[in-house]
Amino acid sequence: MAITKEDYIREHFPEVDPGVIPCGAQVLVQLRTIKRKVGSIILSSETQDFNNGNTQVSRVVKVGQIAFRNRETGELWTEGAWANIGDIIIAPRWGGFRFEVPIPDSEDKAIFCVFDDVSVKMIIDSNFESFDQIL
Repeated sequence: MAITKEDYIREHFPEVDPGVIPCGAQVLVQLRTIKRKVGSIILSSETQDFNNGNTQVSRVVKVGQIAFRNRETGELWTEGAWANIGDIIIAPRWGGFRFEVPIPDSEDKAIFCVFDDVSVKMIIDSNFESFDQIL
């Protein structure tokens, strides 16, 4: 059975206020939450750290004032915005500024990251089950 975008978001991107607003051409994303526990199996801290450090699947949360815009004129790029708030994207594995925010009523944490707008690699618009694997 195919996973819908809404189901995927509900499972991997808990609603958490990051408490920040990106500036300029920056894009704020929430990285896919890698849970501490899968079923009755508790992942080792090394596995959790590895998975959190390597995930590239993200949800666009906020965009800066000139993200996806010409830096001199402020006009939207000719091809339009590469991604919009709520889109599930592939972001760079390294780089950006990452920070964690506790998820209420959970032992897990939401990880947010700020990247340049040109760092968006692709948008996932279907076939979410291909991205629903533990690393």
